[in-house]
Amino acid sequence: MNIPDLKEIAVAWMRAAKPTPDQQATADARLSVCDDCPMKAFKKLTHMYVCDACGCPLNKKVYSPKGKNACPLGKWDE
Repeated sequence: MNIPDLKEIAVAWMRAAKPTPDQQATADARLSVCDDCPMKAFKKLTHMYVCDACGCPLNKKVYSPKGKNACPLGKWDE
């Protein structure tokens, strides 16, 4: 079982609440990659899209401070 990186999660949620223009641009670019990914899944219980590879909500995951390594499939450029 993977142990979640709580610091990464906290920073991503804070950035999502009030992103800088650069953070928003990065998040938008990442989300466009996720839109074409077969691991993007809608969860009815939470009414949100998640990454089935890691279980994270995409609307927050795209703000991760880990850069391209935050995508478990290595699909993000930055």
